[in-house]
Amino acid sequence: MKSCLRLLLAVWLAAAARAADRETLAQFSTIPALLAGLYDGEWTCAEVLTNGDLGLGTFDRLDGEMIVLDGRCYRARSDGTVSRVAAGEKTPFASVTFFEPDLVLTNLVAENLAGLLAALDARLPSLNLAYAMRMDGAFAYVKTRSVPPQQKPYQPLTEVVKAQPTFEWRTVRGTLLGFRCPASAKELNVAGWHLHFITTDRKHGGHVLDLCLTNQTAQLDVTPNLRQTLATNSTFLKLDLSGDSTEAVKKVEK
Repeated sequence: MKSCLRLLLAVWLAAAARAADRETLAQFSTIPALLAGLYDGEWTCAEVLTNGDLGLGTFDRLDGEMIVLDGRCYRARSDGTVSRVAAGEKTPFASVTFFEPDLVLTNLVAENLAGLLAALDARLPSLNLAYAMRMDGAFAYVKTRSVPPQQKPYQPLTEVVKAQPTFEWRTVRGTLLGFRCPASAKELNVAGWHLHFITTDRKHGGHVLDLCLTNQTAQLDVTPNLRQTLATNSTFLKLDLSGDSTEAVKKVEK
């Protein structure tokens, strides 16, 4: 009898652990490490996808923008095109979660990206939690960027994005997705919103710089848990990550 009870308890605990894990933002590396030029891939896309079915990041040598949607991993290259990524491709930075919406925000209207972010923030129950967001539909305008693969010695990310190619689409259908992290996470991830875009035909996309939309609906998943996996290579171990990355993040995001 006791052995049966122990087995039932073990099963219940395992199920509870899996449920909690689905309310987690799984992060690989840190934004300061990426800003410092740590671009060598450390984790495979297969590893990333075991931790979530929606998210974003980048690739080995910073070769394009990562878009994880519906459990598939895509790369938006520096020419604006998108393609599926093989499981063995590596990433130096990624954030994913299992997307299960808790909130639905309707009738969103924004003339630009700043307006959308302000509208979203105004309707969130708290700014002290992390959220995953997905928005599907028609967009009047979307502007994205991606960066080409880099060569060693790597420049800091603030220098790389100075020559970033940008792309614009008007009257385009697709999915806007990403995360909002609280201010308390500023030395781990991007504090505030970090969004990527992919077209419905999965042929174009990238990191979002600006947009315009009317009458849109956003689905949001509250992700109160954070699990971080750090690199163990010698370059990461020797990095000085003690500085404040706030201004550098602003330059890179915009």
